[in-house]
Amino acid sequence: MNDWLARNFPLFPPDRATVLAATRHLSGPQRRNLFSPDPGTMKTAEGKWYEAIIYETILRCALASGQITRVVSKGPDARYRRLQAQLGQNGLFYSRSGDIKVRGNGQDLAELDLLLVGEGNSIAFGEIVTSPAAMKELEKEFLYKKRLMGHLFGQQVVPSLLVSSVDISRISAVRRILEDPSNLYLSTATCEAIKALVRPEEVIRGVPPRTARNPKLIEAPDLPLAGSFEYRQMHDLQRSRVFSALANGSLYRGGDPRDPATVIVKKILLGALEPGAASLFSNSIRLTVKGRPITPQEIRNRFAKIILTVNLPEAEPIIYMKPRDKNHYMKMIRVRPGQFKFESNRSRKMLGFFLWLQDVRPTLRAGITEKLLNSGYFK
Repeated sequence: MNDWLARNFPLFPPDRATVLAATRHLSGPQRRNLFSPDPGTMKTAEGKWYEAIIYETILRCALASGQITRVVSKGPDARYRRLQAQLGQNGLFYSRSGDIKVRGNGQDLAELDLLLVGEGNSIAFGEIVTSPAAMKELEKEFLYKKRLMGHLFGQQVVPSLLVSSVDISRISAVRRILEDPSNLYLSTATCEAIKALVRPEEVIRGVPPRTARNPKLIEAPDLPLAGSFEYRQMHDLQRSRVFSALANGSLYRGGDPRDPATVIVKKILLGALEPGAASLFSNSIRLTVKGRPITPQEIRNRFAKIILTVNLPEAEPIIYMKPRDKNHYMKMIRVRPGQFKFESNRSRKMLGFFLWLQDVRPTLRAGITEKLLNSGYFK
């Protein structure tokens, strides 16, 4: 598939018909925002539009290629019911807007810009880029998705596409990605050049053209997984490894990269604090919100639940705190050993993760909490 795309993708440059067809993936406000004078608003809409343009281009390629046997539908093409996130969901789902999501116990683990099926039912995914910013983060996400898809579909090799409207090929993080011969880099004209193919009024006021359904489309949940995918079990295995290492006076960062639990589970929810542990916590950790320190008494009085988590393999701690009178969790990140600051709120907008936070019970007693707070995770 990648060999075919390397040779033939340049023969399918985004044309006027493809660009207009892509507008059917955008809402009315998003179409208007494509021409917004505010750069941030415009770039956000442009990124969504470009993603749709590449999807429509790949659909054109699929009709001409025997190597692309299926393209996973998305956006308005996705016929499957959009299921609201809930605990216990594992596998491929669609978001409300038709984006392809991989969920683990209801939490969104990854969003896939493109998902293709090649000869022999091999799965390939694509990442679509419109900016050279944050390439190190893109590299991490790209490699994580590659391992995740390999586990889900039982593939040792997962062909992958990196498609961009800007030249990112010389950036070191991208060059590392492309050292793997199963990864293919494809580039197109810039968003500005593509946008010049149409008039603003055609996009803003025009009715997105109806097109016949591509015969190679398939729904994401219809793709057969290689086996059962029980994310909660993998998470709990990782959690037990953290506590086993702690009991032996060591720090667990992850194990064998061939172990699915190590590869896929990155955030470990260690547990919520019992009342005695919360008192110990309030006297041990310094917290600030927008530069203002929170006193130990405020911690004990203001918050109904305090959850300790750690991200692996970085061994980076994150604290989630639920105010008694609010329906969200405050995310606190470490700025230095023993000191954390407020970063953002986690509400029902991130429903799967929010439900998991709600489900966490106070299981951390004072003794184990003291060990955690004095370990390399928090100190």
